[in-house]
Amino acid sequence: GQVLQEEELDFLADPGTAESSTNQTVISTNAAYQADDLDAYVSDCDKLNSAKVALMANLSHYGLDNLAENFTLPALQDDLILSVIEQLKTQVVNCTKINQDNQHVNELLTAELEKYRNHERVLKEQINDNQASTSYEHSLEIETLK
Repeated sequence: GQVLQEEELDFLADPGTAESSTNQTVISTNAAYQADDLDAYVSDCDKLNSAKVALMANLSHYGLDNLAENFTLPALQDDLILSVIEQLKTQVVNCTKINQDNQHVNELLTAELEKYRNHERVLKEQINDNQASTSYEHSLEIETLK
């Protein structure tokens, strides 16, 4: 580890207190702990740098194109899914509109069909009445001829 220089040790000492052997021990102990902490930090940084180098080597070996594809693939899938959902929503709205229009046309055609059925019934009644009338007139003629 790195040992602090005497100037640095003096800086750590409180200038408002008299120097004693206890102060020196505390300062030395603190300096030793700080040096150990610094060594641990440097060691962690070295491990981190080694991990970074290994990661970059693996990434280079894997290939940047594949890496870019894998990083963007979920985003592309999300965009594609959202696009399909929007298209489906649009189709549902269009189909609903078409169904409403068809229902309206069916109602109009049903009303018109009912009108023609009524007209047909009236015409059949008139034909039956005419036939009955003709038949009655014909039978009157026959009666008068007798």
